[in-house]
Amino acid sequence: MGTPEALNVQDITKVGVIVIVALFLIGVVLSFVITALIGRLIIAVVVIVLAVLVWQQRTHVKDQVNAHKCDLKATFFGIHLDAPDSVRQACRTNT
Repeated sequence: MGTPEALNVQDITKVGVIVIVALFLIGVVLSFVITALIGRLIIAVVVIVLAVLVWQQRTHVKDQVNAHKCDLKATFFGIHLDAPDSVRQACRTNT
């Protein structure tokens, strides 16, 4: 048995190039994964905020209807809502 050879300059250069290429590929893959995760998180936050806003506006309209009984006027995101005439007539006949 012979003595094992130590790494020479050419071997170190090859190992260095392989490590650099591997790190670059890992960085590229991680950048795609992180970008996808950040994009998904941003979309999730936007959807949750919009859902909360719609729910709050829905509650506002419901409170307005309950508070004013037959005067069914409310706003939904700044748009004025009026009850149809049939609903107003039904409300007046029930009271």
